[in-house]
Amino acid sequence: MNIQTLTKLISVLLCLSSVLYLKPSHAAEFCSDEYYINVSLANGARWDMCWEQRNREGIVLHKVHFTPKAGQRRLILSSASLAQIHVPYDDNGARYHDISDYGLGGNYMVDLRQTDCPGGKLLNYATRPVLCRQVSTTDHGFRYQSEQVKVEALTLFSVSRVGAYHYIPLWRFYEDGAIEPAVGATGALQRFNNASAEDQGWLIESNKVGLGHVHNFFWKLDFDLAGTSRDDLVEELNLQEQGEQSSLQRTSITTEMGRSVNPLTARRWLIRDAEQTNSEGQSLAYEIRLPQSEHQDIGPDSETFTREDIYFTTLQECELYASHNPGLAGCADSLYGFVNNESLRGADLVVWPSTTFYHMPRAEDAPFMDAHWSYISLTPRDWEARNSLSTSADISGSQLANPEPPVLPPVTPPPPVVTPPTNPPVTPPPGVTLPISSSNGGTGSLDYGFLVLLVLLIWRGARRVPTLH
Repeated sequence: MNIQTLTKLISVLLCLSSVLYLKPSHAAEFCSDEYYINVSLANGARWDMCWEQRNREGIVLHKVHFTPKAGQRRLILSSASLAQIHVPYDDNGARYHDISDYGLGGNYMVDLRQTDCPGGKLLNYATRPVLCRQVSTTDHGFRYQSEQVKVEALTLFSVSRVGAYHYIPLWRFYEDGAIEPAVGATGALQRFNNASAEDQGWLIESNKVGLGHVHNFFWKLDFDLAGTSRDDLVEELNLQEQGEQSSLQRTSITTEMGRSVNPLTARRWLIRDAEQTNSEGQSLAYEIRLPQSEHQDIGPDSETFTREDIYFTTLQECELYASHNPGLAGCADSLYGFVNNESLRGADLVVWPSTTFYHMPRAEDAPFMDAHWSYISLTPRDWEARNSLSTSADISGSQLANPEPPVLPPVTPPPPVVTPPTNPPVTPPPGVTLPISSSNGGTGSLDYGFLVLLVLLIWRGARRVPTLH
């Protein structure tokens, strides 16, 4: 082997070593490394995904994968983003559509400082630090007897200024597979009027009314459970009362439609993979809940998209925003028009959940208001066969062979025995003998003794009185 050949061989080996040892163990598949997020949490679970910044939606996440502890890496969401922030005011003086008409990205996005992201890492879009990546911890992942486990979450957030408001879109990815999309709203109040408009807001200082308004937050979630885009099924779950029991009713949703929350039936929705199962043969699924259902905003006829709380559609490239959607390629103006009875079977499913926050201003909102948070919940269901946060043996349900005895009605205890008070003994005057009371005692015999004593005393006194002649 000559020197030239040996030199080439060494160069090849050096290149291979750089690939094998210097490159991260999980390289980006769908984006460049600077827009790839790959974080392992304390229990060994891992989240990895890509991100981008868009002028309207702000931060958009792509190819969101979850790897449970000692489990298999699977795709959950092909893309995820905010799709509208709709802000109608009580006086009807403004009805904003902040994302489609203004935007969360571009010049509306705020450059973050390291102090905004304590303990975390700032991620740059081009040269601008716009996304904070942190790992946060909550104290109670679960607790059972002496076993307590803290749970970590990958947290991503950005900040956008639209008018006087600052919005904080935030995503939490927990080590048990749960996802919590949220939006914080802070900054300053946007619109005011004088005291004559007090019935449309709140008097926050002399002759100054902060006008009441609603924040309707919409998300756009493209589910591709387990990496396949055309086999995700939708079910609606409702609890129906049957006497003193409740029965779970599961209803398949097979065509595009909108649905609303129903607190009376604890309504929620299940996105289920038709093919992939866990080790127990249960379908991999994610459960969607809209827990902040204390109120609902249903707008005028020009805002039909507010009539439902969640929409299920097929993926269409031109369907971008929940409202004020651009009319490109014949696309409808809003979610209400997106729903046109197309079949969801064999289609790429898109879910548009929403939540509503009614903001009644208060004096404490000036000069700047506390952040108020709105969120939805995405929880894995049967993604695994057991809780990966615990290493304990599963003994739940082990008593089924010896079921608990039926619960009997409480036994009424007998009334307590009341002992009557004992009267102190009476000492008669010298020479006087009181009659002995009966064995039953009681106040009757005692009164008789006093009567005899009184008669004797009167009689003795009468004998000593001299007789007048």
